[in-house]
Amino acid sequence: MEAPPPPQDGNAKNIVRSCITCAKAKAKCVKSAGAEKCERCARLNKECTSKEPVLRRKKIVKTTRAAQLEKLESKIEHLVNTLSSGPQPSYRTNEYGQPSPPISQVSSAQDKAVVGTRTEEVLHSLCHDNNGTVHTDSSGQPTPALAPPSDIPVASAITLSEAEVLLDRYCRLMSSGMPFVVVSPGATAQTLFETKPVLLRAICTVAKFHDLPQQQALVKELVKEVAGRVLGESEKSIDIIQAILVFVAWYHPHVFWSHQVTNLLHLAIAMCIDMGIDRSPGQNQDFKAATTKAVHGPCLAQRIPTLEERRSLLGVFYMTSMLSSSFKKIDAMPFTRYMDDCLNSLEQAREHDSDLFLVQMTRIQHVIEAIHTVDSPTAPARVYIKAFQADIERLKRSDPCKGDNVFLVMQYVTAEILMWELSLIDLQENRTSSLSTHLEDLYRCVAAIQSFLDVWYTIPSSAYYLLPFSVFGQFAHAFIVLTKLASLEVEGWDLKALNEQLNFLSVIHESASAFEEATRSTPDGIAVNNDSFGKWSSRIRWMRQVYESKFTAEGNVNAALREEAERAREWDVSGSEAVQQQQLQSQSQQQSQLHTPSSENPSSMMNPTDVLNADFFNYLDENFWQSFATDFDLSYPTVGPLAHGAEGQRWWPKVG
Repeated sequence: MEAPPPPQDGNAKNIVRSCITCAKAKAKCVKSAGAEKCERCARLNKECTSKEPVLRRKKIVKTTRAAQLEKLESKIEHLVNTLSSGPQPSYRTNEYGQPSPPISQVSSAQDKAVVGTRTEEVLHSLCHDNNGTVHTDSSGQPTPALAPPSDIPVASAITLSEAEVLLDRYCRLMSSGMPFVVVSPGATAQTLFETKPVLLRAICTVAKFHDLPQQQALVKELVKEVAGRVLGESEKSIDIIQAILVFVAWYHPHVFWSHQVTNLLHLAIAMCIDMGIDRSPGQNQDFKAATTKAVHGPCLAQRIPTLEERRSLLGVFYMTSMLSSSFKKIDAMPFTRYMDDCLNSLEQAREHDSDLFLVQMTRIQHVIEAIHTVDSPTAPARVYIKAFQADIERLKRSDPCKGDNVFLVMQYVTAEILMWELSLIDLQENRTSSLSTHLEDLYRCVAAIQSFLDVWYTIPSSAYYLLPFSVFGQFAHAFIVLTKLASLEVEGWDLKALNEQLNFLSVIHESASAFEEATRSTPDGIAVNNDSFGKWSSRIRWMRQVYESKFTAEGNVNAALREEAERAREWDVSGSEAVQQQQLQSQSQQQSQLHTPSSENPSSMMNPTDVLNADFFNYLDENFWQSFATDFDLSYPTVGPLAHGAEGQRWWPKVG
């Protein structure tokens, strides 16, 4: 029997040597030259069909980790050589003297074509992998080519070149009030846009105070972006926490109408917990890490928290505590032992000059939070006052900052006001308590308020737009306590003596005048299209009308009644029923005029639905500032020349 002829193409592996029938039977298949069937199929009278040749796939050899790293290194080296061979960018300064983003020096069409080719090569290397797939962003869209830096939009109607100006304004004039977020001295809008885009957006938003309509639009966009990143994409980063801190620090409720500050701060607290920066690394373990530790022992190498994370954590505590102590609108983030360790680490490292200011500010706020959270005390108020007074004096003795820091001085005085206010609260809640046991504390509270106002009046009104909201929160609390003292109705309390020491109506007038002057100021040499502080002035002046209608009218009525009683005793007409009836009618008419700001102007009657009604002095903490912050668009009546600023303006001295 002859063997099958050799293959003509020389590839013996592709020749089929058996038919399908023999292959299934695993029998030898011998086919003679020219025969239609093989010998076995012809003998068994079966169908003989040849098999189609099948090309087998080559086995894929997996590359090792070392080969992958070597390939990646070669790719990076190629990118570095490509970028380094391009033309160097040049820098120029804008009209504010600040460096603008780099602008290419390509002039000719040939150079542009070369740069375009290199740019396409770099983008192709960055955006494509070995399989030819394009990297996409979180929205699923292909990453677009980079536009010129000066045309990159940071926010609505704000380009990167304008962001440079706003960033410079923030660093020069506003960053001193926010030591919890440090912007590197050499940072530009371009670098922040690439590394911390949300923080850059927040800085541009708060620095755009001179244009209120655009600032309000930026606020909406920023809140939407933060919500989309945190809630929609589950993003957690220091960038977002720092952006929230900057945003909340200048989140003046008289400027922004939406109530988002509480939501934003709770998002910051949640991110601190989820990222594990609210506790030491040894305590931040999931179930897998805890199991590994139980089986194999603790890990020798643990993550070391960065100073930036420590600042962000302390900033969240400070913001929540400030709003809690000043407005009672949110519960503060609890101060933990790890936070105290963060303070010690920052104090020892002193990476930036503002770190010492941060440490002292947080420690004072910790004492303020302790004073503020005294609830249902079992010991006398004087005992708590002595203890807190010792804590404040200890902080003053160990203060590493300079004594002329306005923010720290106002915070110290705020702590003292809260401390002496404990005696006022005890007097109001305990009606059986004697005024004589609280009198010294009340007058010390008045002296503390006077000290605060002395520092407050040294701040020029043109700087109001630059101050963080914590300063206005301290002013609001001092004003609340002064209003309580000026409206205290306790037997033996001498309002005349109080006004001789600190006149409540004068404080209202000077504060309202300063707010009005702020609307006409030009901070940083720019015209301001923002009348938010004018709304503060209108509401404060209306408070004066309410106060005068309550206490001045009441005093006049009491004086008239005393004079009428003296005449009755002198004339001895008490037996005349007609005269008695006339006296009763006269008294009822005088009493009916009580609590009426102006009987000649009906529009000046108090709105019964407004917070500032006859009982607003008794419920100031709960209702006043919420209405004060959100209802600023309401129109308030004006009475007399005071409402039109006829009593003159105060010229504020410049600081430094």
